[in-house]
Amino acid sequence: MNPFESLGLNVPTFISQVVSFGALLLLLRLFAYKPIMKMMDTRAGKIQESLDAGERARQNAVTAELEVAKKIEEAAASGKQIVDQAVKAAEEVRVRIEQDARKQAEAIVESARIEIKKERDNTLAELRDDVAGLAVEVAGRTLGNVLDEKAQKQLISDALKEAAALSKN
Repeated sequence: MNPFESLGLNVPTFISQVVSFGALLLLLRLFAYKPIMKMMDTRAGKIQESLDAGERARQNAVTAELEVAKKIEEAAASGKQIVDQAVKAAEEVRVRIEQDARKQAEAIVESARIEIKKERDNTLAELRDDVAGLAVEVAGRTLGNVLDEKAQKQLISDALKEAAALSKN
């Protein structure tokens, strides 16, 4: 008796099943396993590419974030510089306006001084003429018509010179 038959195995059936199983494995390997493995490798490659692209995108995002932060800092520095320049320009304008105002005030004061001097000189001239007229009249009344016109003019001229000398002192 066959030792396999005591176990309930039929040897020819077992051999045919082993051969069928081997053929099935061979067919599966050729027609299913290789295409499935090829598909799995392709899928794994796509997944790896996606992971790499994700990593690149993350790195690009970090780089972009750093660039944005740098541009924000540059913009802040530029803004501060613009504000500083504006403050400096405003200060220069203020100083220039103050200087112009001082010059205008000095010009007004000088013009007023000149005007006052002219008025004073005119007033003194009028006063001299009045004094000279009064002096001639008083002298004429006092001396009568003793002095001729030439002598009167000489007296007036001397009186005016003395009055001018007194007004300068």
